[in-house]
Amino acid sequence: MRKYLLNNLKFDDFGIRLISAFVLLFIAIFCLYMGSFFYIFLILFLSILLFYELCKLLNPNISNGMLLLQLIAVLLTLLLYLRIGSNGGSFLPLIPASILVITCDSNRLLSFFTGFLLTIALMAFFEIKFYLGMITLLWLITCVIITDLAGYFVGRVLGGPKIWTYVSPNKTWSGLIGGWVFAVLIGLIFKISFDLSYLFVVLSLIISISSQVGDFYESWLKRRVDTKDSSRLIPGHGGFMDRFDGFIGGALGFKVCLLFINPELVLV
Repeated sequence: MRKYLLNNLKFDDFGIRLISAFVLLFIAIFCLYMGSFFYIFLILFLSILLFYELCKLLNPNISNGMLLLQLIAVLLTLLLYLRIGSNGGSFLPLIPASILVITCDSNRLLSFFTGFLLTIALMAFFEIKFYLGMITLLWLITCVIITDLAGYFVGRVLGGPKIWTYVSPNKTWSGLIGGWVFAVLIGLIFKISFDLSYLFVVLSLIISISSQVGDFYESWLKRRVDTKDSSRLIPGHGGFMDRFDGFIGGALGFKVCLLFINPELVLV
C-alpha cells in the first residue's frame, strides 16, 4: 500500500493547500483575538481584493476609473451594512452588483449575479461574527478548510469517477463525499467541545456542500471567460478568489440556512 501511494499518487500541491489552510486559520484566529477592528479591516481588505479580481476576470480591459468606482462602492456598501445591520440592509447587495454591470459591460447578467452573491457572502461574515459569535465563525471556517483538505486527499487516495471534467477535471466523487464526512466529524467535535446543538452537525454537511458548490462555481466562471486563475496576485498560486471560493460558498450556504432556522439555535 505504501509503495502504491508513493509511486502512483501525486500530491503536488497538497503542501500548498495545507500551508494555506493553516495560514488562513491563523489569520482568522489572530484577527478575532485582536478585536473587532482587525476583523472588520480583514473583511474590507478581502472585499477589495476579491472584487478587484472579479472585475479583471469579467472585463480584462476595465479602466482604472471604473475599477476604482467599483471598489469604493463595495467598501461603502459594507460600511453601511455595519452601520444599519441586517434588518435594514437587505437591499445593499444590489449596489455593488448593479455597478458591476456597468463596469463590466459584457456578461452583464453573470456580472450582476456574481457580484450580488459575493456581496451577500461578505456581509454574512460580519453577521456571523457580530450576531452569532466567534465559535460559530470558527466552526464555519474550519468546516470549509477541512472540506477542501479532506476532499483533495481522499480524492487522490481513492480516485474513481470524475464529477464534472469540463469545469474541474481533477475532482472526483470520492473526494466530494470525503469532504462531507470530515466536515460532519468537525461538526461533532465542535458539538462535543462546546456543548452545542446537534444542529451544528447537520449544518456542517450543508456548509461542506455549499463550499464545494462555491468552488465549482468559481471554476466554471473561469472557464466561462477562458482563464486559468482568477489573477496572479499570489505568485505561483493564482488569485484570492481561487483560495476563498469555498469560504464564499460556505457563507452563502449558511446564510440560506438562517432563513429557515431560528438564529438563536446557532448563537454561541
